[in-house]
Amino acid sequence: MQLDTKPVIDAIDRLIAKANSDLENSLESEGYVAAKDAVIYINSIEDGITALLNDNTDNLLESLKNEKNVSEFISGTWQQIKGNTELPEALEKLFFEKFDEMMHIFTKSWLIKEVPVLANVDDRITKSGEAFVKEWSSKLADLMHLSTNQQIENILIKAVKNNWSIDDLQKGIEDSGIRECGYRARRVAVTETLRLESYAQLESMIQNPLAYKKKWKHVASAHSRENHMAMDGQEVFKREMFTLTRKDGATYMVLCPRDISLPAEETVNCHCIMETIQDENIFGMSDDELKNLRQEMMDEADTEFDNKGND
Repeated sequence: MQLDTKPVIDAIDRLIAKANSDLENSLESEGYVAAKDAVIYINSIEDGITALLNDNTDNLLESLKNEKNVSEFISGTWQQIKGNTELPEALEKLFFEKFDEMMHIFTKSWLIKEVPVLANVDDRITKSGEAFVKEWSSKLADLMHLSTNQQIENILIKAVKNNWSIDDLQKGIEDSGIRECGYRARRVAVTETLRLESYAQLESMIQNPLAYKKKWKHVASAHSRENHMAMDGQEVFKREMFTLTRKDGATYMVLCPRDISLPAEETVNCHCIMETIQDENIFGMSDDELKNLRQEMMDEADTEFDNKGND
């Protein structure tokens, strides 16, 4: 008897669509731009990460079929697998493609929101913005690769301690939840999409002739961080650093919410955003003057970036 799975699949699709709709509405209410695009990217990154991590685990399980015992696997095959660059390279490719697209889309959206007359300008970003996308794509891929290897090594330690056979190890990996990476992939996808929103907002401020200062705006969540609540209203010039103090007293100088210098406990599930403070002295400029000034600001930022690279 063949079961009709279409009603079940349709029901799951409706639940996912509802979750996506709720997230889109939430992001819009919090002040994020291009919320619909953001949700699309969250789902795309989540799917991409899940596929890559599952393939990585499948290859690991396949390699175990030819092993005699756990000790030989750890000293031999595992050392080769651990040093393999296939997963980090694939993750970096995924991240760079998505982050680069988001950086352009979100920057233009933030710019149009603040200065509608710039709607017809190109979507170019500064060299510092390009460097962020490239460097963070690579670093995040390496971090995820190391984290994945650590998960596996924790199982291997358990296998040695309990004298597991290869069959035991294979079952231990299958039952460990490594292949059930949905939550991990979703968490990374949401955090990184919101991180790109912050860096794109920062990029738009660099391009925005009216932007003078930036203000940290705390967005309440189910588990709001007290130190982020304390940040609410802090103002600095648009290219300067905010001061963020952790609960333990450690201080970070950051450009924006979810700055890449921050540890995961300060970025995961953070929905904080920034507010642009405009220079009233520039009000009254013509559309062409604003466009030309935007170009000058970008050229200045690029020159500064090049000079730093030559120091």
